[in-house]
Amino acid sequence: MIPFVISTGCAIPGVMACRTIRNERERRATAMLAPFMPCGAKLPVIALFAGAFFEDAPWISPLMYFAGILLIFLGALLVNKVTGYKVRKSFFIIELPEYKVPSLWAAVKSMCARGWSYIVKAATIILLCNTAVQIMQTFDWSFRVAESADTSILASIAGPFAYLLVPIIGVLSWQMAAAAVTGFIAKENVVGTLAVCFVGLENLIDTEELAMIEGAGGEIAGIMAITKVAALAYLMFNLYTPPCFAAIGAMNSEMKSAKWLWGGIALQLGAGYTVGYLVYQVGTLITTGAFGAGFLPGLVAVAAMAAVVVALCVRSDRRLKAEYALNKS
Repeated sequence: MIPFVISTGCAIPGVMACRTIRNERERRATAMLAPFMPCGAKLPVIALFAGAFFEDAPWISPLMYFAGILLIFLGALLVNKVTGYKVRKSFFIIELPEYKVPSLWAAVKSMCARGWSYIVKAATIILLCNTAVQIMQTFDWSFRVAESADTSILASIAGPFAYLLVPIIGVLSWQMAAAAVTGFIAKENVVGTLAVCFVGLENLIDTEELAMIEGAGGEIAGIMAITKVAALAYLMFNLYTPPCFAAIGAMNSEMKSAKWLWGGIALQLGAGYTVGYLVYQVGTLITTGAFGAGFLPGLVAVAAMAAVVVALCVRSDRRLKAEYALNKS
């Protein structure tokens, strides 16, 4: 539970907290599931979509956390089934430090260190990513100013990914695909990339504060031109797909296994895509009486992922039965 709680602030220390777990399989599984908790970097994304599409719905933000907790429970059951984990007791033992009266100077130093680390992150990763996105959107592959955003380098790169998002948002939007891709660098980039890619959003979203201008919610929703159901599905897709590259690096450090690392990334991708697909298709069916665009391709993709999981579970069961049979003999 400790890594999950810490991950609400940042997934990186949450994953690093898993090293206190002595059981190797439990440590790897926890590091794999901790990023499902929405961290501070995901709050600007939640705030943008909640403010733009669900202005009078205070349940959006709590729903994201409860959905993350539910995914952790379901993911833990799935990992246990796939790995064939045998139930055994585990204990948490840690030496308690010597407690002292809090130091005001230590608190000030800690505050300055954390503030400086955020400034460095904002001035490097986020700024460089937004600059790269702006350059790719401005020029075409001949490095001439693009006649329109649709002919830019960014549009050509994000175009193929846009087809994968149709079963989740119901429209072919390279802008939202580009935002989702840059979100893997840092989740805050989703907000900045949307502001850069959509014409007119640059004046409605403060890219420095990563927040929308007060009262601009309706205009932002109109420019994005997606339904509320699609906005909720896209939001959940971004929250529950793999975290930023830094958190993935922390996962790799704690797992010490390429097999577990790629398995964790696959689990997170599959979970995020499946949740987004179900939210959009079921929500569209409830609100309009028919499934949304991309229903069949999305169903094939989700069914393929489910088939892989079932095959892994069957293989695990066979391995366990063979192990038990060998022990009995």
